[in-house]
Amino acid sequence: MASPTTSSDTSPEWGRCLANCVRTLVIGLVLVYALMILVDPYDTGKFGLLGIRGVDDHNTFTATPSRARDPNFDSAIIGNSTAQMLQPAELSKATGLRFVQLYLTGANPQEQLTALDLFLRNHPRVGALVFVVDPYWCAHVPAQSPPGAFPDWLYDQSRIAYAARLLSWPAIEHAFQRISIGLGWHRLRDPSGFFSYEDIWLPGTFRENNAPRDPPPATTVAERETLPEVARLDAAVKKLPAETSVVIVVPPTLQSKMPQPGTPAAADREACNAALRRVVAGRPNSNFINYRIDNALTRDRANFADFIHYRPSIATKIMEGIAASIRDGEAAKIDF
Repeated sequence: MASPTTSSDTSPEWGRCLANCVRTLVIGLVLVYALMILVDPYDTGKFGLLGIRGVDDHNTFTATPSRARDPNFDSAIIGNSTAQMLQPAELSKATGLRFVQLYLTGANPQEQLTALDLFLRNHPRVGALVFVVDPYWCAHVPAQSPPGAFPDWLYDQSRIAYAARLLSWPAIEHAFQRISIGLGWHRLRDPSGFFSYEDIWLPGTFRENNAPRDPPPATTVAERETLPEVARLDAAVKKLPAETSVVIVVPPTLQSKMPQPGTPAAADREACNAALRRVVAGRPNSNFINYRIDNALTRDRANFADFIHYRPSIATKIMEGIAASIRDGEAAKIDF
């Protein structure tokens, strides 16, 4: 009768098998990590040795770092989706500058200024900056991003923080997209960052959503003058060379959603507009333009996709005002 196999007979074989599995796993992880370093999945410029340029990324938070460092541009549009319909190519044609869209869908002012910082670090000479400031900018308390909502590690200068997040499924997916771009298998997304929501929302239809998120009105005069986001913007603008044009644009909303004259909300808005105007007052080739007014354009629903997202008919007017402001500064004739 055969004797039963003991654990002492099989343990060396099982140990070698386990060691081989662990070794294979470690080698695989090292190879994947090396690929991440070679490809630089998000095109941040922190790594990458293959010479692949650009991304094909629908997420504006993760796509913006690639565009913000692109040396082909010298000017930028900063904002959230209320800036999305401003076409960099049209502004470039009208001004002789080279604009890139750095809008971040749903971003608060702090996140938008983070994108600005990245753009400025990569562009020592900036021709113009356009800030599209929605009601978030008029808040009386600083905006805070929920933990993990904004990928700061893509925007700061730390290679270590970036490298620590490269072993993830999203990073691997982005890496293979970039490899496909390098091989010519994948279409490169518009490097200027323009994407029209007319392509996904039916033209001519109005959606009853996205009401403007105006902050609660101030309860005191002192609180009304407390505008931390405008103060951040002012500090950022003061650091810019005088030759950099700065245009601050208040985007339009459908008239029915504007604060009613004589209300505390309207007084708040007037105080915020005055503070924003002071940011660029006296600055060469710069201007503040308020498009959130009651007129025939803002009363017509056909000019809006929803309460805050305007259509090309209005975007064209805004771009004309921006170009005129870069050319003539505060003397620009604004047709709206």
